[in-house]
Amino acid sequence: MSKTNKKKGRIWRGLATFLLCLTVFVGSVLGILQLGVYCSARSWEHWSPDYEKVDIRPVLSKETLTDEDYQTLYRQTGLTKLGIDGFLEKNDISTVIELQEFFFSKHTVTADKFAAFTYLEEIEEYAPMAVLEDGDIIVSATTRVSWFRYGHAALVVDGESKRIVESLAPGYESEINSAKTFADLANFLVLRPKADKETRTQVAAYAKENLVGLPYQMTTGILSKKYNPDELKRSQCAHLVWYAYKKFGIDLDSTGGLVVKPRDVANSEHVEVVQAFGFDLDALWS
Repeated sequence: MSKTNKKKGRIWRGLATFLLCLTVFVGSVLGILQLGVYCSARSWEHWSPDYEKVDIRPVLSKETLTDEDYQTLYRQTGLTKLGIDGFLEKNDISTVIELQEFFFSKHTVTADKFAAFTYLEEIEEYAPMAVLEDGDIIVSATTRVSWFRYGHAALVVDGESKRIVESLAPGYESEINSAKTFADLANFLVLRPKADKETRTQVAAYAKENLVGLPYQMTTGILSKKYNPDELKRSQCAHLVWYAYKKFGIDLDSTGGLVVKPRDVANSEHVEVVQAFGFDLDALWS
């Protein structure tokens, strides 16, 4: 065999070895990511009450509710005092009763794949939601990417019509949607920042005007500034919510890390729970 042919043979063998190693490497990575999907799905469980359902009509008919009454209603509906008072102010007891029925119902949870190695857990029906106010925040723990259960977050920009602004996923721009997109998830929390109503209304108006149409960037805070007071060019779901309030001097990131996650917002000392569904009422998203 000539030297030229031997050289070509070595090149082809080297190329074949490289391609084989590359195939094994890519296959291993994909296998690990898929294993993460499997493990993530089994590390989470949809919570539902395991205690007795009681008639809450006598409590709701009281002229004045005690702390004990509010605690009973929370255990029966997932609504805190803020959530209960929202319905009572509207004289809407029927929705509270409907919410209790849904709260105690058994729901079938399915995993919906919407991107590579990315799933979210959904239920078959839409849960009744609390009375929303401008500036409220909705978070869910149901979105997961391989091993990582990231969750999702959105900001209510019009409580009356239940409209939210949210940053969905890579390849999408932030947009205004219906809060109903959270209502068929296997869990969610409605949160209300402890700021006064005027500030929360201003935050909602700012987000509606300035935070729609932003490209999604998961690495905001790493590959770009976490907070740029002059202009936000890219964001992701929890960062968008955080940024809107940061503009008004309120930092909702409970960990202070480079990347803001929905769980960080849920555990902020600056928010209160309005409604919990699918979360352990004692632990919430701790």
